[in-house]
Amino acid sequence: SGIWKNAYLGIRQVAIFLNNIDKNKEFTEEEIIDFKGQAHFLRAYYYWLMLRAFGPIPIIPDEGVDYTKEYDEIAYPRSTYDECADYIAEELVKAATMLDDERDVQNIVRPTRGAALALRSRVLLYAASPLYNGQAPSEVIDALVDKSGRKLLSDTYDNRKWARAAAAAK
Repeated sequence: SGIWKNAYLGIRQVAIFLNNIDKNKEFTEEEIIDFKGQAHFLRAYYYWLMLRAFGPIPIIPDEGVDYTKEYDEIAYPRSTYDECADYIAEELVKAATMLDDERDVQNIVRPTRGAALALRSRVLLYAASPLYNGQAPSEVIDALVDKSGRKLLSDTYDNRKWARAAAAAK
């Protein structure tokens, strides 16, 4: 799928960027912090697009993956839905601590602190919803397992997810 390929390509580019931006001597420290915030936002957004489209997905290491290695060395198992949602929410908190509150008209398409916090709120709201909070039909929960048999959707309801979503929305 286009989403899968393009999102993981974007995630790889974010990893390369974050691993190398501190070597740059042309940008100010403030610009580098803002660029890092944008990169964390993008990584979270790419994962969010895939999570919505495909359900639980593999979360690859933040430092990136050496694609020249053998498949068995770089094949990552699917993470649980909760692991994906938590990872995305953490990336958005990182982004929010680095992003500006506002953008001028030339940079209006770049994410702001508010955009990062709003997306985090939505991610946590979905994670608290019945489908991902232990109330999906048992045949769905039983069908979504990894190769080792680990369930990728929670089969127990957790009211704390709603509290977390509500706090993020506030």
